[in-house]
Amino acid sequence: MLRLYNTLLLPLRWSARLWAWRTGRIPGREREVGERLARELPPEKPGAIWIHGASVGESRIVDSLVRELRRRAIDRPLVVSAVTPTGRRQLPAPPDVDHAFHAPLDFAGLPSRVIRALRPSALAIVETELWPNLLHEAALSGLPVGVVNGRLSPSRMHRYRRFAGLYRPLLSRLTLVGAQSDEDGARFLELGVTSPSLRVTGNIKYDLEPPEVDVDTLREKLGLPPNRPVFVAGSTHDGEEETVLDAFLRARGPLPSLLLVLAPRHPERSDDVEGRIRRRGLTVARLGGATGPRGDRDVLLVDTLGHLGRLYGLAAAAFVGGSLVPTGGHNVLEPAALGVPVLFGPHTQDFAEPAWALMRAGGGFRVTNADALQRELVSLLTDRHRRRDASARARGVVTANRGALGRSVDLLLSLLEAPRPAETRP
Repeated sequence: MLRLYNTLLLPLRWSARLWAWRTGRIPGREREVGERLARELPPEKPGAIWIHGASVGESRIVDSLVRELRRRAIDRPLVVSAVTPTGRRQLPAPPDVDHAFHAPLDFAGLPSRVIRALRPSALAIVETELWPNLLHEAALSGLPVGVVNGRLSPSRMHRYRRFAGLYRPLLSRLTLVGAQSDEDGARFLELGVTSPSLRVTGNIKYDLEPPEVDVDTLREKLGLPPNRPVFVAGSTHDGEEETVLDAFLRARGPLPSLLLVLAPRHPERSDDVEGRIRRRGLTVARLGGATGPRGDRDVLLVDTLGHLGRLYGLAAAAFVGGSLVPTGGHNVLEPAALGVPVLFGPHTQDFAEPAWALMRAGGGFRVTNADALQRELVSLLTDRHRRRDASARARGVVTANRGALGRSVDLLLSLLEAPRPAETRP
């Protein structure tokens, strides 16, 4: 089945050559191309722990794992990798880690080149980075592989079940799997992970430290008066900004001074989103490009990465995107950890347990359209007692579920002590 997988990847491998030629000509991206095609290899770090995530969300988990390993004074080199350019930029950098790089594309032969260059003692995969050639070539090299903060959403399971002949032999060779929940654990077992290899460690995202936010200083920097209410809509996708803007315009009837802070998931969409804002007759400032006071604008558009976490601290209520469109949702715990009531749509498969926990506690609220979003928003912002209660309940959910980070690092250290799998031949 792996041979068929690689045969099907041949057209993509050819396309990668064209991508490499085009992207390699863009200033600053030559290194990315070299690392993705395993032409530029990481330096040798014998005995290193290699921690790999996909994008921005996983990079925050990688950073937390690194910090906890350093706190425990683990005497091993630490190397980290990500798939996307945005995820790579969010990875911890030296001296916090010994090396950071783009993971190679999952073409046959590329992962093994990186493994031979690094000579790591263990590979920890964050959440769902179950790439067939990476898993297969790690097993061939005798490298113990574990999954940390493992998650398998129902939507992903359809794909994995369809290709069970490919994934079952690979997942059966995983040394250890730390699943976020009992449900995730059951799905890993269904796909071939052995019972002795499975542990339920919880969700590290409950343990992510919220940013320190000096609300008065941040308001002053943005030119916001102390009493102006703020609604933050974070990590929005195409198809969601229209709903958010409609709800915002309706909410401004009873809340005329309300400010919308709008942060698209992909900042490269900012020009398009700004056009949609202006077509509604709203004034807009861009966080990364506007000059002068911004407090008199209707909308603050967040067009650069790395600011959303702190901006949630300004919010009287927050909407987390990727949930009104079928992408699986984004991190509802980020505003909750700051004590901000959280609104989200029906598509929260990637954060199903945290979303349900917030709803059960009364700190999170599911909305399906602009009318529902506007109603919940106005209710929270006009009813001080309800907002304070929802704030405390949201923060309480995060506090009550912490501890997964320590358990996950224990699992990672167990991975170092596990017998190395015998090297096999394809």
